Amino acid sequence: MSNRRRLARERLEIYLVHLLLAYRRFIFIAGLLLLVYSLAALVISPILGFASLVPALYLLLLSNSYPVTLYTARLGAWIGTLGRHIE
Repeated sequence: MSNRRRLARERLEIYLVHLLLAYRRFIFIAGLLLLVYSLAALVISPILGFASLVPALYLLLLSNSYPVTLYTARLGAWIGTLGRHIE
């Protein structure tokens, strides 16, 4: 892997970390709303409730945990630079 490609991935990772940290409050509110929805849906349909509970918990973890934010940004940067053509 060339240094230019690695640097592009690292820059994208830093940008994504800053972006996720900047919108941490919105992610937290979205996680709480989805958690309330999933608890209400759990009463009606257990499959739908559990299916929406997983993203709700992930959003809550993303808004409150720096390591989860960092690993999410690393995954996003890796996926973002995956399709780039290697010279």
